[in-house]
Parts: sequence; C-alpha cells; structure tokens
Amino acid sequence: MNWLKVGAIVVGGIVVFFIFDSVIHVLLSVLTAVAFVAIVAGGAYAGVKIAGARKRRQVKRSAADREDRQVRRERPSQERAIDVRPVTPPPTRASAPQHDVEGDLARLKREMGG
Repeated sequence: MNWLKVGAIVVGGIVVFFIFDSVIHVLLSVLTAVAFVAIVAGGAYAGVKIAGARKRRQVKRSAADREDRQVRRERPSQERAIDVRPVTPPPTRASAPQHDVEGDLARLKREMGG
C-alpha cells in the first residue's frame, strides 16, 4: 500500500508538470504573437507617417521652388553675381615651448629628498 501511494504521487507530479508546461507554453505563444503583431503594426504606422511627411515636404518644396524661380526671373542678371571675399587663414601660433623634463625631474628629486 505504501508503494501505491508513492506511485500515485509520482504520477500526479508528472501530470501537474505537463499541465503547467502546457499553460506556460500557451502564455508564451500568446505573448509572442502579441509582440509580433505590435512590431508589424508599429512598422506599418511608422512607414505611413514617413511617407506622409515626404509628401508634405515635397509639396512645400515645390511651392518654395516656384517662389524662387519667380524671384530669379524678377532680378536682373547683375544682381545674381556672388560676392566672394578672400578668406585669409588664421595666423599660426608658434609651437608651444618644449617642456623641460630634466629640470622638472631635478626639482622633484630635490623636493622628495632623493
């Protein structure tokens, strides 16, 4: 009778293990499916937003281009000349004086008592 109880407990433990395993598997599958759907939906939403922004930018750009062309037509050709002034490079500084390593070493030796 004692072995029968032990066997029943072992079989019950195995059954409980498989039930918990199945429940955990179902929960992970649902979580994975939700995450996959969220990633796909987020990518689609971002793609639509980017496409809409490009279209608005092109509309704004084309209106600005029309205005630029109109302004260019109104200006005489002499005003279009670009005034370029020569740029002089900044004066080069003399290189920093070399650090006197030997003097510093002697000073440290005096201070340290060596």
